Amino acid sequence: MNESDPHLEVTISPLISVAENVAMDEAMTKAAASDRRSTLRLWWAGDPTVVIGRSEDPEVVADLDTCRRLGIDVIRRASGGGTVLQMPGVLNYSLTAPAPPIFDIRRTFSVGARYLVRVLAQFGLEARQRGISDVAVGDLKISGNAMAKRWGGLLLHGTLLYDLNMDLVEGCLRHPPRAPDYRTGRRHREFITTLRLLGVATSAAEVGMAAADTARRMAAEGDLRLPG
Repeated sequence: MNESDPHLEVTISPLISVAENVAMDEAMTKAAASDRRSTLRLWWAGDPTVVIGRSEDPEVVADLDTCRRLGIDVIRRASGGGTVLQMPGVLNYSLTAPAPPIFDIRRTFSVGARYLVRVLAQFGLEARQRGISDVAVGDLKISGNAMAKRWGGLLLHGTLLYDLNMDLVEGCLRHPPRAPDYRTGRRHREFITTLRLLGVATSAAEVGMAAADTARRMAAEGDLRLPG
């Protein structure tokens, strides 16, 4: 399923594994360099999978014994940023484009933040960018984002937390070695929130449709172009 305008294509992926989605992000980033196309792809996470940032040490950021015991794979992605536990209830966006000649990290993250803020506004939530790459409702994180400039392409991607098994998050992820100031040392369950925890009465399907509709509107407005 896709919808296009002259500047950016919005696509919704079928349910495949997290590892396959990570591989698709990398393939689309490489393709963007050659075909000069920009795409925003939406995908839902499947079976629980720990995804670590490009330069992270898995033993530092994840409880590998717990992951092995529960049969949860630990994989590495091409982008920076912190470790996440992907699972059903986590909606992801992946924005790929040719790499700009001038790369501004904060301006690039602000593109994703604007997008997520507008999606959340559809559910009556007032959110804003916190730290460098988070989106939060109040002081609770509801989205983490990361980016990679590689292979001549640029990847900006992030999560939108609809639902989450907090016990699994606490069991599989260690406290991050680096955290934004507004976290103030809080545990995962004290720092992270979801649409369900915030009392938003909506379905995952409705969240996906809102994310797609918002992306199409912003694409038509030219508001999802990566700076360069």
